[in-house]
Amino acid sequence: MKNIYRNENSIIFKNDFLDFDTGVLLSPVETSNYVILQVADSYYGSRFCLPEHKQQCDIEITYPLTNGLLCYNNQDEYRLNKYDIFLSYKDDIHELKSNRGCRFQTLALNVKKGSCTDILNSVKDTFSDKRAGNMQDIAPQLASIMAEFVLTDPPFSIDYLDSLITSVLVKVARIGFLTPEPQVLPAEEKLPAIINYIDSHFLDICSLEDISEIFGYSYGHICKSFHKCYGVTPINYLISKKMDYAAIGLKKGESVKSIAEKLGYSNPYNFSRAFKKYYGVSPSKI
Repeated sequence: MKNIYRNENSIIFKNDFLDFDTGVLLSPVETSNYVILQVADSYYGSRFCLPEHKQQCDIEITYPLTNGLLCYNNQDEYRLNKYDIFLSYKDDIHELKSNRGCRFQTLALNVKKGSCTDILNSVKDTFSDKRAGNMQDIAPQLASIMAEFVLTDPPFSIDYLDSLITSVLVKVARIGFLTPEPQVLPAEEKLPAIINYIDSHFLDICSLEDISEIFGYSYGHICKSFHKCYGVTPINYLISKKMDYAAIGLKKGESVKSIAEKLGYSNPYNFSRAFKKYYGVSPSKI
């Protein structure tokens, strides 16, 4: 389902229904309530600029995974940090910039007539002026949406996408950009959420130490609780997710290079070494 567009400064993952070079809409993905126009996970290694343009979709969500993305909307400037989101609506004058390397995800869609139109209108009514803020709690749903477009023809994908998008919009409509008071829970009670986070982000996770900031406990304490409960460390659980994904891809004929890129390995050799250490055989033997 995924193509890769490259230039000298970036790697952008794109889907078949949008041509990034021409902007031509090829074949949007339709669910019961939505027409999904764009799902992208964009990487830039140096300065980036998406020039000013008129927004064509009903709603677009931009979600940076690194700090420092600048979003301009009708001449208002918003500086987005990690885990912030930015909303833009149809006919907005929209622009994105970064003065350094950045990575961000984009979800753009139209809403069909029906009950979800009311949800969209609620979002727009509540946030007609303020367009950016911290919405960390919708990260798992956004990550799952991205994952559906990385996987190849997963079962029930259309219905799942529909429910995930609705969940995201409802959360934005309900709580807006107000950051709730953090709930203090013992590390053990947060383990299901940590498992869910790894399951949803295993393709993107660069360092598991980020979970310390997300869940409010030291990494050492999380590791100890995780191992006590599940019998493995978080890093070994993450590796198992990556290797299971790799084995499935190899059996389907996907190249070692492609899988290494998806899993965040710096080169195919490092991936092959990790794969052999885990399974006892090289990827070529699968």
